[in-house]
Parts: sequence; structure tokens; C-alpha cells
Amino acid sequence: MTSCYEIKKPENLLFLYKKYYEFQNSGKSVNIDNMFIPIIFQTGYQSSFERNRIIFGAPGTGKSFKLNCEKDALLADGGEYERVTFHPDYSYANFVGTYKPVPCKDSDGKDAITYSYVPGPFMRTYVKAIKNGRTDAPKPFLLVIEEINRANVAAVFGDVFQLLDRGDDEVSEYPIQASEDIKRYLAGELGGNPDDYSEIRIPDNMFIWATMNSADQGVFPMDTAFKRRWDFTYLGIDDSEAGIVGKKVILGEGEYRRIVEWNVLRKAINNELLTYKVNEDKLMGPYFISKKNLPESEMIDPTVFTRIFKNKVIMYLFDDAAKQKRITLFGGCDEKAKNQYSKICREFDAKGVYIFCEGISSQFIDNVPEDDGE
Repeated sequence: MTSCYEIKKPENLLFLYKKYYEFQNSGKSVNIDNMFIPIIFQTGYQSSFERNRIIFGAPGTGKSFKLNCEKDALLADGGEYERVTFHPDYSYANFVGTYKPVPCKDSDGKDAITYSYVPGPFMRTYVKAIKNGRTDAPKPFLLVIEEINRANVAAVFGDVFQLLDRGDDEVSEYPIQASEDIKRYLAGELGGNPDDYSEIRIPDNMFIWATMNSADQGVFPMDTAFKRRWDFTYLGIDDSEAGIVGKKVILGEGEYRRIVEWNVLRKAINNELLTYKVNEDKLMGPYFISKKNLPESEMIDPTVFTRIFKNKVIMYLFDDAAKQKRITLFGGCDEKAKNQYSKICREFDAKGVYIFCEGISSQFIDNVPEDDGE
């Protein structure tokens, strides 16, 4: 019998699919255990988007926002997506699937525990894409991975890594051997015999997109073989700044009181960091302070901004980006405060941008009267 893994999607197979689904939905008793159910990997779905892609850049450059916008564009005419966030303890079992204890009822109707194959986000998306590929209206199915390099990707992907190598038809060039657990699971979800699923490939209507922030501490490196299977899109440090240009806030008290544009302050800090030979992926993007904390109007609430600035910006500079240059960067602070985060924050309440060195504070010279902007 012809291997189901070699079949494309000729029109004369649609009759078989339709009959199969008619049986499934008819309510009639039908034995499909021995029915040959072809798996369609080349559905003919067309898209201008890359199937495997990673969006990366410095903190706050809008990676997740961009991916979310393009996810909406991809699924505009139908389809589904699932989102997962990687972390250091994430594993192959979490990502693909594994046997786990699940609650059930025993023969007497009492609560009991049994073991069943529980699919992970990869396998759930895979099954949905395969099911959809058996229809005459293929749709995209997207798996979104946030913070992909916060887990050991070689261990998480395991043999699935090989499936990322796609041919000109956007189907995995090289199949992998499915485990007995996966074969039984796929047969249960898709019909047919477990042996029909001895090899699997990623179909052309399944997309895997991810975000990556190489500035995070404790991330896992990716080898070249893994990277070359992805399309990388880099977001520059100022690529998304249009959305925050003109957003201003009044900071400081008395002689230090200044009206400050967040984007100008961000760039001034970044430029100062560059003089310390800090890598670009340590700089701050436009949305290092989340967009949800920036109002639609021009003026930002100073109380809200001050709290967020201390918790996010000052903390990041103090503990990470400028850790070795605290004395220089926070040059406007009292000498005893420059190495104490709590004291720097207290001085920010009174001095505003004047906690920083002259290279930053000198860009904000216009004093604001006490009653202005209140």
C-alpha cells in the first residue's frame, strides 16, 4: 500500500475525505480501525509569511506587539493559534507531549487515576493543521513561542528539530519516526491505525513563530544548525518609536522641575550607555515602559511614570545595563547614593532627570513653573 506520507493533495482524494467526515458526523456505527486515512502535508495553502520565524531585538522594541499584529493578519480569513512561553524548566514533554496521570471513573463509577497521553502545544497545533488539511479550504495554524531562548531549545525540540527543515513546498523535508505513544494518539485523533503515523512531517499550513530577547540574563545559546532553520527579523532600537514620540511628563521639584519627553530621555540614556561600550541589545526600546502605561494624550501622569520609571528603568540600569558604570551614569546623585538603589530612587523624586550625569541631564534645560501642568 502507498505510504500516506508520500501523498500530496490531488482533487480525486477529496471524495475520500468527504465520505470519511460524513461517516464521523452521521451518528452511524462505523469501524474505521482499518480504514486508510491519508495525511495531507502539502495542502496548497499560500502565504507571504515565513513558516518558521523569530523576531528579536533589545528590550522594549515591540517584538510581541509586532508578532501579535502579524498573527492577526495571518489569521484574518480563519485559522487558529496557540501561545506558549518558554522558561528554563520547560521540556520536550511540555512542548510535544507525554503520558501523565489524569482523573477518570473506574468500573464502579468512582473517582480514579489513569495514565493517558497528554499533548503539548506543538502536537495540539499539529493535529489541528492536519485535520484542516483534509478539507478543501486549508487555513493557517500558528504556534507562538514567547522568549524562545529562555529554555534549552535543543532539549525542548528534541527530534522535532529535524522537522523545521522545510522544502520549497513548505513541508518538512525529512520526516521523523513517531514514538508508539504519539502514533496511538494520532490514530485516536485522526483515525486509522497507529502504523499509519510511523513518520510525521510539519504540513505547509502550520506556522511556528517566536520572540527572542538576547539581553535577558540566564538565556540559553542557540547553535548555528538550529538558527539556520528560522527566518530572523531584527527590530532596531528605534524602529517602533513613532508611537511614543511627544509623550511628556513633568519630573523633579523646585529648581530641578523639568518637562521631559520620554522618548528623548530614553535616547539620551541609550547614547550615554553606548559611550560605555554597552551592546545594542542592552539598550532600551521605545516600549521598555509598556504602551499600556502611556496615555493617548500628550501628558503622562507624573505619579504613574515615576513609579514605573523607578521599578523598571532605574532598576534595569542599576542591576544590569550600567552595573559597572553606576558611579558615572548616576553622576547627579549624592556620592553616597550612587551605589544604593533605594537612595537613587529617593533622589529621583526630588531631582528627576538630574540624578543622571551631565550628558543626560543637560538635554533638559527649560525650567517648569510650579503651577504649570498641574
